[in-house]
Amino acid sequence: MAGGAWAPEEWRDNWRVLPPSLAGVMLCAVHGYSLGVMVGPLEREFGWSRAGITAGPFIIALIAIWAAPLTGFAVDRFGPRRIGLLGVALFCSTLALLSTATSELTWWLLWALLGFGNMLVLPTIWTAAITSRFEHNRGMALACALCGTGITAAVIPMLTDALVTYQGWRHAYVSLAAICFVVVFPLVLMSFRGARELRGAAPVVQRGSRAELRAAFTSRAFVLMIAALVTYSVALCTLTTNAVPVLIGRGFGHTEAAQIAALIGIGSVTGRLGGGFLLDRFDAKKVAALGVIAPIAAALLLLAVPGSGAAARIAFLMIGLAAGSEYDASAYLASRHFGVRNFGTMFGAIGGVALLANGLAPLVANHIYDLTKSYDSVLWAQLPLGVLAAVFFLMLGPYPDLAPEEVETDEAYALAHGAPIAG
Repeated sequence: MAGGAWAPEEWRDNWRVLPPSLAGVMLCAVHGYSLGVMVGPLEREFGWSRAGITAGPFIIALIAIWAAPLTGFAVDRFGPRRIGLLGVALFCSTLALLSTATSELTWWLLWALLGFGNMLVLPTIWTAAITSRFEHNRGMALACALCGTGITAAVIPMLTDALVTYQGWRHAYVSLAAICFVVVFPLVLMSFRGARELRGAAPVVQRGSRAELRAAFTSRAFVLMIAALVTYSVALCTLTTNAVPVLIGRGFGHTEAAQIAALIGIGSVTGRLGGGFLLDRFDAKKVAALGVIAPIAAALLLLAVPGSGAAARIAFLMIGLAAGSEYDASAYLASRHFGVRNFGTMFGAIGGVALLANGLAPLVANHIYDLTKSYDSVLWAQLPLGVLAAVFFLMLGPYPDLAPEEVETDEAYALAHGAPIAG
């Protein structure tokens, strides 16, 4: 496999892409991790069902299933910087517009607008820049950036809860959007560039890429990655997006539930960094399979010891560990199986299907709650889904031998074209 050795010169030359990538990954998860806190206030003000309130991520998922691959193609064609700058501005604007909802229909329409903004801040954009600039330590570099979702999970529920407490849910959405824009946009503007953008070259789709894409889309590895990530996403997102309502259903108060849910973020950061270390040294499919087992243990713990603060904290820390390691492994596997040149398109397609699962999971889970007034069935479903996802990952074959032009990091480009390596 490629990588595995610590390459300090790679970090020295390319570390500047990591802070804006981290901030971008943080941004793309804000709407999901703030929604659980908003369920209570919206339920009280409008009397909507929980399934109706949490339909927003499903609406985004319906957009993602066709728009995410197009976003990935645009990243491969135009480079991640242009897409990222536009995306940050559009996403923050549409996040603020959620504050204007007056009915369930307008709520859903506003989520549809947010969905288009979300397509331009997907992890595909931020990871594409990293995979183009890191080869030997790609796993750890991806982990550092993808820690953003963990930080969001740790910070956003408590920040949103505080904003709602002092400002109400409408002003909370506006303040959240403003904070995100002020933090993320300057970082992306100053130092977010992929390998081709560093060289000042206009990214283009190279000859032969359509044939490569057809082969990749029909490959066994693509089908298995889709199956594994969808199964895993359905299981995990019933517990991450619904963390606060699930905990309230287990007997915790609103504020305590938000504090416990924040442990997902701490676990995610730990899982990403630990997973990144393992990905550079071991077979990524085995790392992925190990990660999908954690939600099973967490669900059993929540079922076995209801109302226990210690058990709930351990359970959601474990969920965070799984959430942290899994997306890194999927991005890493996509870059190794399909190459860097078409990474945006391929990972965009995989991510789009996963986003559909992400959106469907909380909708189904909350529909079950509306019918049964309990999340117990959702917790029991973690067992078969986790095992099935692990089997799909383990069925992936070895990494293929990619041609040099398919591994287009700075170093590979320089070796292939006789160009100097950008610093």
